[in-house]
Formats: sequence, structure tokens, C-alpha cells
Amino acid sequence: MASLAASYIVTSGSINGDRVRLITYGQPRTGDFTFATVHNNQIPYSFRVVHWRDIVPHILMKDFEGYWHHKSEVFYQYGMGKGSNFTVCDADESSECSDRFYLALSIYDHLHYFDVDVSQYGSNGCIEAATTRTTSGTTIHP
Repeated sequence: MASLAASYIVTSGSINGDRVRLITYGQPRTGDFTFATVHNNQIPYSFRVVHWRDIVPHILMKDFEGYWHHKSEVFYQYGMGKGSNFTVCDADESSECSDRFYLALSIYDHLHYFDVDVSQYGSNGCIEAATTRTTSGTTIHP
């Protein structure tokens, strides 16, 4: 929804795309290749953060009805604890990031970002983070 809204406000002329800073977490594919191309040109500062095997970024498969991610992806393989490594893939769809994992996807990874149980955090009124696990020693090799 955030990427659609950002693209809409830029297209409507409400704000210049260079002033938009878009960062999403566990975002599904929101449009087709044409939308991704337009979005990439409209909003240069746009990042989709993905936690390891999060299932949601793979919902609406790219081979189904032509759905396609816009760039760029920030991919945390394994954990997202403080100091965890990540890979940035500047392509719309990249086998160097989460696209390489299309089997054994996880709802758990969608609900836990930066060692916080996002559902619990929301239920608590977004006041107190619920720590879920630590990830010291995790390494990602691009």
C-alpha cells in the first residue's frame, strides 16, 4: 500500500518524487513491470526490506499475471538483530536477494522484523517492543 500511495501522490503532483523516502517491510508485489519501471523513475529513494524467508514478498508470483517488484531490496538473510549483515539488490527482481528462496517460505519471518514481534508490538499500542530472538554471529555472503 505504501508504494502505491507514494506513486499516487507523486503522479498527482502533490510532491516531487525526490522528496519521498519510501521504506517498506515485507511488501508483496504491488504492480506489473510497467508500474515498477514508473515507480523506479518517480521515487529514487525506495527500499523494500525483506526478512529472510518472509512469505509475503513472494505472494503474487512474478509469473502469475505479470506482478513485479520495484527496486531496491534490502535483504536480511537469517536474522535481523543489531549488527546483522544485509545485502542490497538494486534490481527490481534479483536472484541475489530473496528471489532465490521460493520454497520453504515463512509466515514467522513476516511477523518478526528487527527482532520484534510486529503483531505483539501493534497489540501493545506500538509502545513497547517485544524482543523475539537474537542473531549474533549471523553472516550473509552476497
